[in-house]
Amino acid sequence: MDTSNRTDAQASTITVVNLETGAETALPARDKGSDQFAARLKKVAKDRRKWARKNDISCYRIYDADLPDFAVAIDRYDGVWTSEGESCLIVAEYQAPKSVDPAKAEARFEDAVAIASAVLGVPRHRVFAKTRRREKGGGQYVDQQKDGYRMYTQEAGNVFEVDMGSYLDTGIFLDHRVTREMVGGMAEGKRFLNLFSYTGTCTVHAAVGGAASTLTVDLSQTYLAWAQRNMKLNGCDGPEHRFERADVLQWLAHAVKGERRFDLIFVDPPTFSNSKAMGKNTWSVQRDHVKLLSHVVRLLAPGGVAVFSCNLRNFKPDVEALAARGVKLTDITAKTIPYDFERNAKIHCCYLVERA
Repeated sequence: MDTSNRTDAQASTITVVNLETGAETALPARDKGSDQFAARLKKVAKDRRKWARKNDISCYRIYDADLPDFAVAIDRYDGVWTSEGESCLIVAEYQAPKSVDPAKAEARFEDAVAIASAVLGVPRHRVFAKTRRREKGGGQYVDQQKDGYRMYTQEAGNVFEVDMGSYLDTGIFLDHRVTREMVGGMAEGKRFLNLFSYTGTCTVHAAVGGAASTLTVDLSQTYLAWAQRNMKLNGCDGPEHRFERADVLQWLAHAVKGERRFDLIFVDPPTFSNSKAMGKNTWSVQRDHVKLLSHVVRLLAPGGVAVFSCNLRNFKPDVEALAARGVKLTDITAKTIPYDFERNAKIHCCYLVERA
Protein backbone atom coordinates (compact mmCIF):
# COMPACT_ATOMS: atom_id res chain seq x y z
CA MET A 1 0.00 0.00 0.00
CA ASP A 2 1.32 3.46 -0.94
CA THR A 3 1.49 5.49 2.28
CA SER A 4 3.33 8.48 0.85
CA ASN A 5 0.24 10.69 1.17
CA ARG A 6 -0.80 9.57 4.61
CA THR A 7 -1.95 12.21 7.08
CA ASP A 8 -0.99 12.69 10.72
CA ALA A 9 -3.85 10.42 11.68
CA GLN A 10 -2.42 7.72 9.41
CA ALA A 11 1.20 8.23 10.44
CA SER A 12 3.23 5.14 11.15
CA THR A 13 5.89 4.94 13.84
CA ILE A 14 9.64 4.63 13.31
CA THR A 15 12.39 4.09 15.87
CA VAL A 16 15.43 6.36 15.70
CA VAL A 17 18.66 6.22 17.68
CA ASN A 18 20.20 9.24 19.39
CA LEU A 19 23.73 9.50 18.03
CA GLU A 20 25.06 10.97 21.28
CA THR A 21 23.48 8.65 23.85
CA GLY A 22 22.39 5.60 21.91
CA ALA A 23 18.87 5.96 23.30
CA GLU A 24 15.99 4.86 21.09
CA THR A 25 12.97 7.07 20.44
CA ALA A 26 9.70 6.18 18.72
CA LEU A 27 8.51 8.93 16.38
CA PRO A 28 5.39 9.31 14.24
CA ALA A 29 6.35 9.43 10.55
CA ARG A 30 4.06 10.94 7.95
CA ASP A 31 6.18 9.95 4.94
CA LYS A 32 7.08 6.38 4.02
CA GLY A 33 10.70 7.33 3.31
CA SER A 34 11.36 8.79 6.75
CA ASP A 35 13.08 5.67 8.05
CA GLN A 36 15.58 5.88 5.17
CA PHE A 37 16.18 9.55 5.93
CA ALA A 38 16.81 8.73 9.60
CA ALA A 39 19.33 6.04 8.65
CA ARG A 40 21.13 8.32 6.20
CA LEU A 41 21.23 11.21 8.67
CA LYS A 42 22.70 9.00 11.37
CA LYS A 43 25.41 7.76 9.00
CA VAL A 44 26.52 11.17 7.72
CA ALA A 45 26.22 12.79 11.16
CA LYS A 46 28.55 10.20 12.64
CA ASP A 47 31.14 10.99 9.97
CA ARG A 48 30.73 14.75 10.37
CA ARG A 49 30.99 14.53 14.16
CA LYS A 50 34.27 12.64 13.93
CA TRP A 51 35.66 15.12 11.39
CA ALA A 52 34.50 18.18 13.36
CA ARG A 53 36.01 16.96 16.62
CA LYS A 54 39.31 16.11 14.92
CA ASN A 55 39.51 19.59 13.37
CA ASP A 56 38.03 21.55 16.32
CA ILE A 57 35.08 22.77 14.25
CA SER A 58 32.00 23.89 16.15
CA CYS A 59 29.57 24.85 13.37
CA TYR A 60 29.18 22.81 10.23
CA ARG A 61 26.83 21.23 7.69
CA ILE A 62 25.71 17.70 8.42
CA TYR A 63 23.27 16.86 5.64
CA ASP A 64 22.58 18.52 2.28
CA ALA A 65 19.75 16.91 0.30
CA ASP A 66 21.53 13.55 0.32
CA LEU A 67 18.19 11.89 -0.47
CA PRO A 68 16.15 13.62 -3.23
CA ASP A 69 12.85 13.19 -1.37
CA PHE A 70 14.30 14.89 1.72
CA ALA A 71 15.71 18.03 0.14
CA VAL A 72 16.82 19.83 3.28
CA ALA A 73 20.10 21.20 4.59
CA ILE A 74 20.96 20.60 8.25
CA ASP A 75 23.60 22.69 10.02
CA ARG A 76 24.81 22.16 13.58
CA TYR A 77 26.08 24.91 15.89
CA ASP A 78 27.84 23.92 19.11
CA GLY A 79 28.24 26.59 21.74
CA VAL A 80 31.33 28.01 23.42
CA TRP A 81 31.99 30.56 26.14
CA THR A 82 28.65 31.37 27.82
CA SER A 83 26.95 28.91 25.44
CA GLU A 84 29.21 26.01 26.37
CA GLY A 85 27.35 22.70 26.27
CA GLU A 86 24.51 24.12 24.16
CA SER A 87 23.78 23.05 20.58
CA CYS A 88 21.35 24.27 17.92
CA LEU A 89 20.27 23.02 14.51
CA ILE A 90 19.16 24.88 11.41
CA VAL A 91 16.94 22.73 9.18
CA ALA A 92 16.51 24.56 5.88
CA GLU A 93 14.07 23.21 3.31
CA TYR A 94 14.77 23.58 -0.37
CA GLN A 95 11.63 24.50 -2.23
CA ALA A 96 10.07 21.38 -3.72
CA PRO A 97 9.43 21.22 -7.49
CA LYS A 98 5.89 22.03 -8.62
CA SER A 99 5.46 18.34 -9.47
CA VAL A 100 5.59 17.44 -5.75
CA ASP A 101 2.31 17.68 -3.85
CA PRO A 102 2.64 20.51 -1.26
CA ALA A 103 1.07 18.35 1.45
CA LYS A 104 3.65 15.62 0.80
CA ALA A 105 6.51 18.14 0.91
CA GLU A 106 5.19 19.54 4.18
CA ALA A 107 4.93 16.05 5.69
CA ARG A 108 8.51 15.24 4.72
CA PHE A 109 9.80 18.48 6.16
CA GLU A 110 8.00 17.97 9.46
CA ASP A 111 9.40 14.44 9.64
CA ALA A 112 12.90 15.75 8.86
CA VAL A 113 12.76 18.33 11.67
CA ALA A 114 11.57 15.79 14.25
CA ILE A 115 14.08 13.14 13.15
CA ALA A 116 17.00 15.61 13.12
CA SER A 117 16.17 16.63 16.70
CA ALA A 118 16.01 13.02 17.89
CA VAL A 119 19.00 11.63 15.99
CA LEU A 120 21.33 14.54 16.72
CA GLY A 121 20.27 14.93 20.34
CA VAL A 122 19.22 18.58 20.09
CA PRO A 123 16.00 19.61 21.90
CA ARG A 124 13.19 20.58 19.55
CA HIS A 125 13.09 24.17 20.86
CA ARG A 126 16.65 24.60 19.62
CA VAL A 127 15.89 23.29 16.13
CA PHE A 128 15.14 26.23 13.82
CA ALA A 129 13.21 25.65 10.60
CA LYS A 130 13.65 27.69 7.42
CA THR A 131 12.01 27.27 4.04
CA ARG A 132 13.75 28.07 0.79
CA ARG A 133 12.05 30.12 -1.90
CA ARG A 134 13.43 30.93 -5.33
CA GLU A 135 13.72 34.67 -5.80
CA LYS A 136 15.04 36.78 -8.64
CA GLY A 137 18.82 36.59 -8.80
CA GLY A 138 19.19 33.44 -6.70
CA GLY A 139 17.86 31.40 -3.84
CA GLN A 140 16.58 32.91 -0.64
CA TYR A 141 15.68 31.38 2.69
CA VAL A 142 12.52 32.46 4.47
CA ASP A 143 12.20 31.96 8.20
CA GLN A 144 9.27 30.04 9.55
CA GLN A 145 9.94 31.66 12.90
CA LYS A 146 11.27 35.05 13.90
CA ASP A 147 12.11 34.64 17.57
CA GLY A 148 15.74 35.45 18.20
CA TYR A 149 18.02 32.88 19.81
CA ARG A 150 21.51 34.24 20.39
CA MET A 151 24.43 31.98 21.20
CA TYR A 152 28.20 31.87 20.75
CA THR A 153 30.19 29.46 18.64
CA GLN A 154 33.79 29.36 17.42
CA GLU A 155 35.84 29.00 14.25
CA ALA A 156 39.61 28.52 14.28
CA GLY A 157 39.55 29.60 17.92
CA ASN A 158 37.68 32.84 17.18
CA VAL A 159 34.41 33.38 19.05
CA PHE A 160 31.37 34.53 17.09
CA GLU A 161 27.89 35.64 18.07
CA VAL A 162 25.19 33.89 16.05
CA ASP A 163 21.42 34.22 16.09
CA MET A 164 19.39 31.17 15.13
CA GLY A 165 16.02 32.79 14.63
CA SER A 166 15.91 36.55 14.04
CA TYR A 167 17.32 36.72 10.54
CA LEU A 168 17.43 34.79 7.29
CA ASP A 169 20.99 33.73 8.13
CA THR A 170 22.69 33.07 11.44
CA GLY A 171 25.56 35.57 11.22
CA ILE A 172 28.18 33.23 9.78
CA PHE A 173 28.25 31.67 6.32
CA LEU A 174 29.55 28.15 6.92
CA ASP A 175 30.58 27.49 3.32
CA HIS A 176 33.17 30.30 3.54
CA ARG A 177 35.02 28.76 6.50
CA VAL A 178 38.11 27.83 4.45
CA THR A 179 38.11 31.22 2.71
CA ARG A 180 38.05 33.10 6.02
CA GLU A 181 40.89 31.00 7.40
CA MET A 182 42.86 31.63 4.20
CA VAL A 183 42.36 35.39 4.55
CA GLY A 184 43.47 35.19 8.18
CA GLY A 185 46.64 33.43 7.06
CA MET A 186 47.35 36.17 4.51
CA ALA A 187 46.72 39.12 6.84
CA GLU A 188 49.85 39.56 8.97
CA GLY A 189 51.09 43.13 8.75
CA LYS A 190 48.53 44.01 6.07
CA ARG A 191 46.09 46.89 5.75
CA PHE A 192 42.83 44.97 5.42
CA LEU A 193 39.51 46.06 3.89
CA ASN A 194 36.27 44.06 4.19
CA LEU A 195 33.51 45.08 1.74
CA PHE A 196 29.90 43.87 2.15
CA SER A 197 31.22 42.81 5.54
CA TYR A 198 28.00 41.33 7.00
CA THR A 199 28.83 40.47 10.65
CA GLY A 200 32.56 40.98 10.25
CA THR A 201 33.62 37.34 10.62
CA CYS A 202 36.35 37.73 7.99
CA THR A 203 37.56 40.92 9.65
CA VAL A 204 37.99 38.96 12.88
CA HIS A 205 40.10 36.37 11.08
CA ALA A 206 42.25 39.11 9.55
CA ALA A 207 42.66 40.99 12.82
CA VAL A 208 43.53 37.87 14.81
CA GLY A 209 45.86 36.93 11.95
CA GLY A 210 47.90 40.06 12.66
CA ALA A 211 46.52 42.68 10.25
CA ALA A 212 48.10 46.08 10.85
CA SER A 213 44.69 47.70 10.45
CA THR A 214 41.18 46.77 9.36
CA LEU A 215 38.31 48.70 7.78
CA THR A 216 34.87 47.08 7.72
CA VAL A 217 32.22 48.50 5.36
CA ASP A 218 28.54 47.55 5.13
CA LEU A 219 25.26 49.31 4.43
CA SER A 220 23.49 47.79 7.44
CA GLN A 221 24.01 49.42 10.82
CA THR A 222 22.64 46.26 12.42
CA TYR A 223 25.38 44.14 10.86
CA LEU A 224 28.09 46.71 11.54
CA ALA A 225 27.16 46.73 15.23
CA TRP A 226 27.23 42.93 15.16
CA ALA A 227 30.68 43.05 13.53
CA GLN A 228 31.91 45.37 16.28
CA ARG A 229 30.65 42.93 18.91
CA ASN A 230 32.43 40.06 17.16
CA MET A 231 35.66 42.03 17.07
CA LYS A 232 35.37 42.92 20.74
CA LEU A 233 34.70 39.27 21.63
CA ASN A 234 38.12 38.48 20.18
CA GLY A 235 40.01 41.39 21.75
CA CYS A 236 40.19 43.36 18.49
CA ASP A 237 38.59 46.65 19.47
CA GLY A 238 41.51 49.07 19.20
CA PRO A 239 41.54 52.30 17.13
CA GLU A 240 43.28 50.52 14.25
CA HIS A 241 40.03 48.68 13.60
CA ARG A 242 37.44 50.97 11.99
CA PHE A 243 33.88 50.58 10.70
CA GLU A 244 32.00 52.58 8.08
CA ARG A 245 28.32 52.40 7.15
CA ALA A 246 27.90 52.98 3.42
CA ASP A 247 26.57 51.65 0.15
CA VAL A 248 29.68 49.80 -1.04
CA LEU A 249 29.56 50.88 -4.69
CA GLN A 250 29.11 54.52 -3.70
CA TRP A 251 31.84 54.17 -1.08
CA LEU A 252 34.21 52.68 -3.67
CA ALA A 253 33.53 55.42 -6.21
CA HIS A 254 34.55 57.98 -3.60
CA ALA A 255 37.45 55.96 -2.11
CA VAL A 256 39.31 55.46 -5.40
CA LYS A 257 39.64 59.25 -5.66
CA GLY A 258 41.43 59.39 -2.31
CA GLU A 259 44.79 58.18 -1.11
CA ARG A 260 43.80 55.22 1.06
CA ARG A 261 45.16 51.92 -0.25
CA PHE A 262 44.98 48.38 1.09
CA ASP A 263 47.21 45.31 0.92
CA LEU A 264 44.41 42.78 1.33
CA ILE A 265 40.72 43.16 0.46
CA PHE A 266 37.86 40.73 1.00
CA VAL A 267 34.76 41.20 -1.18
CA ASP A 268 31.73 38.98 -0.63
CA PRO A 269 28.71 40.74 -2.17
CA PRO A 270 25.13 39.49 -2.09
CA THR A 271 23.80 37.77 -5.18
CA PHE A 272 21.01 40.31 -5.52
CA SER A 273 19.76 43.21 -3.44
CA ASN A 274 17.05 45.82 -3.62
CA SER A 275 17.36 47.02 -0.04
CA LYS A 276 15.33 50.12 0.85
CA ALA A 277 18.54 51.69 2.09
CA MET A 278 19.81 51.66 -1.50
CA GLY A 279 16.98 53.90 -2.68
CA LYS A 280 16.10 53.25 -6.30
CA ASN A 281 19.33 51.33 -6.90
CA THR A 282 19.51 47.56 -7.17
CA TRP A 283 22.49 45.22 -7.03
CA SER A 284 23.18 42.12 -9.14
CA VAL A 285 26.53 40.39 -8.79
CA GLN A 286 26.39 39.09 -12.37
CA ARG A 287 25.49 42.47 -13.81
CA ASP A 288 27.68 44.64 -11.58
CA HIS A 289 30.83 42.60 -10.83
CA VAL A 290 32.96 44.26 -13.52
CA LYS A 291 32.29 47.72 -12.13
CA LEU A 292 32.84 46.46 -8.59
CA LEU A 293 36.17 44.75 -9.21
CA SER A 294 37.53 47.53 -11.41
CA HIS A 295 37.13 49.82 -8.39
CA VAL A 296 38.57 47.23 -6.00
CA VAL A 297 41.87 46.83 -7.90
CA ARG A 298 42.36 50.59 -7.86
CA LEU A 299 42.34 50.44 -4.06
CA LEU A 300 45.08 47.79 -3.96
CA ALA A 301 48.55 48.88 -2.92
CA PRO A 302 51.45 47.59 -5.07
CA GLY A 303 51.59 43.83 -4.63
CA GLY A 304 48.19 43.78 -2.98
CA VAL A 305 45.50 41.17 -3.59
CA ALA A 306 41.75 40.92 -3.15
CA VAL A 307 39.68 37.81 -2.46
CA PHE A 308 36.31 37.93 -4.25
CA SER A 309 33.56 35.42 -3.55
CA CYS A 310 29.91 35.08 -4.45
CA ASN A 311 27.13 32.54 -4.08
CA LEU A 312 25.48 32.81 -7.49
CA ARG A 313 25.79 29.21 -8.62
CA ASN A 314 25.85 29.98 -12.34
CA PHE A 315 28.10 33.03 -11.98
CA LYS A 316 30.28 33.70 -15.03
CA PRO A 317 32.93 36.39 -14.70
CA ASP A 318 33.29 38.62 -17.73
CA VAL A 319 37.01 37.98 -18.13
CA GLU A 320 37.42 40.13 -21.23
CA ALA A 321 35.69 43.16 -19.73
CA LEU A 322 37.68 42.75 -16.51
CA ALA A 323 40.99 42.48 -18.38
CA ALA A 324 40.12 45.63 -20.32
CA ARG A 325 39.87 47.42 -16.97
CA GLY A 326 43.14 46.06 -15.65
CA VAL A 327 41.73 43.25 -13.52
CA LYS A 328 43.40 39.83 -13.33
CA LEU A 329 41.20 37.04 -11.99
CA THR A 330 42.41 33.65 -10.73
CA ASP A 331 39.80 31.02 -9.91
CA ILE A 332 40.54 29.35 -6.55
CA THR A 333 37.04 27.99 -5.93
CA ALA A 334 38.10 24.35 -5.63
CA LYS A 335 40.53 25.20 -2.84
CA THR A 336 37.85 26.97 -0.79
CA ILE A 337 35.07 24.36 -0.64
CA PRO A 338 35.00 22.89 2.90
CA TYR A 339 34.74 19.14 3.47
CA ASP A 340 31.17 19.45 4.72
CA PHE A 341 30.10 21.20 1.50
CA GLU A 342 31.83 18.90 -1.00
CA ARG A 343 28.48 17.45 -2.11
CA ASN A 344 27.79 20.79 -3.78
CA ALA A 345 30.93 22.19 -5.36
CA LYS A 346 28.88 25.09 -6.76
CA ILE A 347 27.89 26.42 -3.32
CA HIS A 348 30.08 29.45 -4.05
CA CYS A 349 32.73 30.87 -6.40
CA CYS A 350 36.00 32.34 -5.18
CA TYR A 351 38.76 34.27 -7.00
CA LEU A 352 41.99 36.09 -6.33
CA VAL A 353 41.86 39.58 -7.81
CA GLU A 354 45.02 41.49 -8.76
CA ARG A 355 46.10 44.31 -11.01
CA ALA A 356 46.67 43.00 -14.52
